[in-house]
Amino acid sequence: MENINEMLEKTGLSKNETKTYLALLELGITSSKAIIEKTQLHRQIVYDSLSKLIGQGLASYVIQANRKYFKASPPKQFLEFFNKKEEEIKKQKEEFKNILPKIEERQSKKEDQEATLYYGNKGIKSLLDDMLNESKEILTIGASDIGAEAFKYHLEFNLPKFHNIREKKKIKYKLLLSEELKDRAKELSKLKHTEVKILPKEFTSNSSTNIYGEKISIILWGVQPFGVLIKSKEIADAQRKHFNLLWKIAKK
Repeated sequence: MENINEMLEKTGLSKNETKTYLALLELGITSSKAIIEKTQLHRQIVYDSLSKLIGQGLASYVIQANRKYFKASPPKQFLEFFNKKEEEIKKQKEEFKNILPKIEERQSKKEDQEATLYYGNKGIKSLLDDMLNESKEILTIGASDIGAEAFKYHLEFNLPKFHNIREKKKIKYKLLLSEELKDRAKELSKLKHTEVKILPKEFTSNSSTNIYGEKISIILWGVQPFGVLIKSKEIADAQRKHFNLLWKIAKK
């Protein structure tokens, strides 16, 4: 479990500001000298931290006998602090939206093709999410190595969620499976917006290929799964033609 210092630092306070704020809470209305002794921080660091805390509404001061005495704002003030940060982020987001087209104009258009590698279960989940985000028809030549632990993991945790979201988004899905997965094919064919066909045993493989939009993702279901995402209209179109040829010879 995280301690108080770590939690306060997550709000955006520095380590020195956190130490100073907690010292103020414990000391009550106090002098800078007492804070320096309590925190064991350099005099200038304490003054800088106090200045920032006051600016954020997390501390205040009063003058008594020509001397400044400091006081921490109640911890609940952090809620107001968060509200201000949310408003600032919202404003920054809107401002960024306005200049986004100008920034995108500067993006190089030379790289029409690119490839990215993804490793492990989280990486494969990212590939599945990319298919859903693209919202284009998905053509899949499915893996048949259902004994792979990685495949079992995604079969149990990610693929049901994937198909649930896909059905809601009405994304069409065509899947080619080898003969040994006939039972699996029957289950999948019951899903909405889904067509499944069977290929001969010669097409058995421990990898799956997915074609959607201008992208192709290839997933190898080994002990440690990995995949590659290729973005290329030319390659995607070629793979789509290959899929359609296989679709013609496949059986229902």
